[in-house]
Amino acid sequence: MDLLIFMAKRSWRALLLATLSGLICGLAAAGLIASINHSLTVFDQLRPADGLYFAGLVVLVAVSRVIADVSLLRLGQAAVHDMRLHLSTRLIDAPYAQLQRLGKHRLLAMLTDDAQTISQAVELVPILLVNAGIIAACLAYLGWLSLPLLGLTLLLIALGSLSFHWPQRRALTSISRAREQKDQLFDHYRLLTDGSKELQLNHPRRQHFFTRLLLPVSQQYRRDFVRGMSIYAVVLNWGNAVFYMLIGVVLFAAPHFIDLSASLVTGYILAILYMITPLSELMNALPTFGRASVALNKIRALDGEMQAASENVETIPPTQVQSLVCRQVAHTYYREREDGHFTLGPIDLTLNAGEVVFITGGNGSGKTTLALLLTGLYRPESGDIELDEQVSSTSDNHHYRQHFSAIFTDFCLFENLLNSDDPQRVQQARDYLIHLQLDHKVQVEEGQLTTLALSTGQRKRLALLSAWLDDRPCYLFDEWAADQDPVFKHFFYNRILADLRERGKLVIVISHDDAYFGLADRLIRIENGMLSDITPRADAGASPLAQDACR
Repeated sequence: MDLLIFMAKRSWRALLLATLSGLICGLAAAGLIASINHSLTVFDQLRPADGLYFAGLVVLVAVSRVIADVSLLRLGQAAVHDMRLHLSTRLIDAPYAQLQRLGKHRLLAMLTDDAQTISQAVELVPILLVNAGIIAACLAYLGWLSLPLLGLTLLLIALGSLSFHWPQRRALTSISRAREQKDQLFDHYRLLTDGSKELQLNHPRRQHFFTRLLLPVSQQYRRDFVRGMSIYAVVLNWGNAVFYMLIGVVLFAAPHFIDLSASLVTGYILAILYMITPLSELMNALPTFGRASVALNKIRALDGEMQAASENVETIPPTQVQSLVCRQVAHTYYREREDGHFTLGPIDLTLNAGEVVFITGGNGSGKTTLALLLTGLYRPESGDIELDEQVSSTSDNHHYRQHFSAIFTDFCLFENLLNSDDPQRVQQARDYLIHLQLDHKVQVEEGQLTTLALSTGQRKRLALLSAWLDDRPCYLFDEWAADQDPVFKHFFYNRILADLRERGKLVIVISHDDAYFGLADRLIRIENGMLSDITPRADAGASPLAQDACR
């Protein structure tokens, strides 16, 4: 039922068309059974018209089933497509802090496994509706043959359905538990791929990972999944047995209580035998529908969490920035330990365009949290950050973020270039590759980079290429030079930063390279979440960055 509602939201008209086609298919199938039964009764008196009638029913069954199958297939896949896009949009619209709390493993399980499970169930919906139409038409034919036999059939079906209810609930409970275990499995798979080097270098850690983490969760998932599917297997075979028992009752018991002719019994048994196949297909689909129901509930829960924190997105181009002002900005980060939390601020700070600001401090001092606040990826829990006293990080966060281009330590590269149909932009990208000494490894072809399989330092240079092409008013570099050799470290501090400064950009650099601190217009030290020292340069008007650029 959940799947039908899910598809009806996409297009109830298409669902209605498919349902009517399935019903027509069922009626035509029942007509075929009646025609076969009648032909067997008057076999010696068959006419050419009877053959034409039979052929017409065959064509009607085939055409109506094709219409139902194709229309439901298109509707179902369109609904799954819309769901995937909706979830992807919801994910990217959710605040970054919310995504961190949800965890990558839960989001990946939702986008891959849950979506695939629903897609598989949707593919079975045509079978569900067409077979339901066939069963309804066959029951109507049974009623036409004999109302007492129809009553007996409905009674056995009702008793069978009641006997399915409790086992099916048990099966769904086990499958729901297995789905919860799958979130943990995805988390362990992430550790397996991200930590493959460490696990290969450390055999005791590898053993601990497999025996204490991966193996117990995998075994529990297997137990819950097998228990649920085993219950379904019992239910399915019991359902088939009910119909064979029904045939036995009609053949051996019913004649003692009801006056039945041979032709009536033949037609009844033909109808029952014809119903067994569509009913078996329906029951075989029950496990898939059960898993899809669990997946839908899981998606709805995550969707609700993301919706509660999502924001309105409007396409407003960034404007030139003159200043960034923090007013009593504070943010608390809660760690997994019960008493663990880290508070940054309150901070009052003003940064101006055309200056290069270095931020330094020890590990855990709050540098990255400050960077996420300054770029708008975190919203302040108190206070506000404004650009030119017009664009607020608190009330207009999406527009605020569009003013920044940042390279964090956990940066991500995209192969495709933005506006790749612009020849001038493509040429600019090729020029930057030459400046970054990557042109011998990477080229731009058909609007995308030919490879991303590079060293960490080279990948960071490609990230710098992307940031250059963005041409945003504000730039933030989080330990960009940490993976660079001395030549490119010098190039970054003396050439790249100078270029951005001369172009009037607001540049923020998180760095431990104290040998280059003298190149900053301002040096900010942060310890334990507080700005302990803000040192403006006395010779800001003649910055070494500018002097180096003039050489």
